[in-house]
Amino acid sequence: MSSEEEFKTISVMRSLFVARDDCYCMQLKQGYTKLEAPLTDHVLLDHLQGKITVGSYQLSREGFVKWLCFDLDPEKLSDAREAAQKLLDVMFEEEVEHAGVKRPRIWPKAVLLEASRYPDPSYHIWIFFWLPAPAKVAQWLGYRIVEFASLNPKQIEVFPKQTELTEGRPYGNFVKLPLGKHQAANKWSRLLDPATFEPLPNEVLNQVGGISFSEADLAKITSFEEKKHVQTKLSIPRNFKPLPNMEEERVIQWLVKYWRRGYRNQLEMYFLGLCLKRGVSHESAKRIIEAVTDRSGDEEKYARLSLVDYHYRNRQHVMLKGKSGLREILGRVEK
Repeated sequence: MSSEEEFKTISVMRSLFVARDDCYCMQLKQGYTKLEAPLTDHVLLDHLQGKITVGSYQLSREGFVKWLCFDLDPEKLSDAREAAQKLLDVMFEEEVEHAGVKRPRIWPKAVLLEASRYPDPSYHIWIFFWLPAPAKVAQWLGYRIVEFASLNPKQIEVFPKQTELTEGRPYGNFVKLPLGKHQAANKWSRLLDPATFEPLPNEVLNQVGGISFSEADLAKITSFEEKKHVQTKLSIPRNFKPLPNMEEERVIQWLVKYWRRGYRNQLEMYFLGLCLKRGVSHESAKRIIEAVTDRSGDEEKYARLSLVDYHYRNRQHVMLKGKSGLREILGRVEK
């Protein structure tokens, strides 16, 4: 990369990723150290050249962010690539509405997929905003995407992790900037094609756009009570019983009718919420999902069966919609 190209990349990186230029983090062989020093172009150049590796603090002093980031670590996930693909699938699906607020279909040019230590399956997925958004709005969107992807939020880090800076936490969290070298693993960050997971040239940064929210949606989301999830807690019965065989079959036929790509992740999640709320046994719910995936030719059968196990194993702590979610899906499928 020539000097001219490097400084063009620095300019684009600063506009996309950097909310504060008065501080940054530097990666060591183990961990990071915070530096209360200017994040200059020279520092970013050293990052691009692999001399140092820099992390950028996400929140501005006013509590706004330029991006939302998902951190997928293979040490926490059995298949980080599969999890990344599920998140991307949700991002590029049709518009979704929840609690009266539309979660926008993510414009593909607003998304960057990064292998943070290529070729390891360790990924960052970045979503950029056209204008800096309140951290609370970015966090809400991040957890909604994780929920719609039917993934465990405890296994995926969503940034921003906090919605405002305080006297006790005047910096918040940071994320390692892309295109640098992981100092401990001695492996470089690479931007990837979301369709193939193959490396892309760094110049794709020049094509990045951003998503935006309407003023009405911003007002409604910021009025929500802050949570570390965005689902509705279920009242779980104490006794679980299997459905009669004929009722299981009726449910299977109904689910198969609507079990379509782009909807089936949410459909399974809301169906499980209904089962848990009504005391349907684990075995009965699993038989139904297995039959539905078999009859529909769903290639993600084993992942869906694992999801049944996960929610029943954690049923005292799960937060899923049931009947209301199914009504949402039905309304969108039949439009």
